[in-house]
Amino acid sequence: MKYWFDTDDARRWGLPAAAVLAHLKYWIERNDHETGRACLTQTVGQMHIYLPFLSEKQIRAALSKLVEAEAITRERNGFDPVYTYCLRPDVQKGNQECTKGQSADVQKVQHVIDKRDISTYRNNKTEEKTNAREELEYQRPTEEEVIEYMEDRGAHDLAATLGPSFWNYYEANGWMVNGTPIAKWKPKANQWINTERNKRSNDRRKGFNPDGFTPDGLKDFIAHG
Repeated sequence: MKYWFDTDDARRWGLPAAAVLAHLKYWIERNDHETGRACLTQTVGQMHIYLPFLSEKQIRAALSKLVEAEAITRERNGFDPVYTYCLRPDVQKGNQECTKGQSADVQKVQHVIDKRDISTYRNNKTEEKTNAREELEYQRPTEEEVIEYMEDRGAHDLAATLGPSFWNYYEANGWMVNGTPIAKWKPKANQWINTERNKRSNDRRKGFNPDGFTPDGLKDFIAHG
């Protein structure tokens, strides 16, 4: 596969930045009729697929350099972890002039590649967003995080024993309830705390406090009440 970039861009910002900018220009031109803006929403990982000769670290550095040089802008999409990159008007104009000056053969080759790559890009984009949301929503806590959360909730007397019990229970079940992944584990932890507190409160009203019994005392309580 052949890759192209503007030599003037390479002189100004270096080869990695020139390659990344050429990548943005190419896809923005392909998608411009859909969005109406000279912008592209794409992750660094997706860019790396099309620019395998650059590492993800190099791509991030190149994007930062282009933003600082005001060749592009970088916009957030609410809580979506994927950025949108937009060309500055002067950069976009230069790209359009370059496209008009290309031969018919080059434009034809790019059009053939475009039909295949746009489909791949859209599928990858959808999968990337889905995976990002699932990673955020279904992130599993560590045992230490559960214990710390219970302590923060004021359950200092329960956290050391209830925390590990909670974590081991859901870890064994794959953090699922009735076949559905647990999106938010903290409300579940709150339920466990409340259930345990209610259980101990009921036991105390019945005259039974397991924390105050030795094994012999427990046997005596069972035998004589």
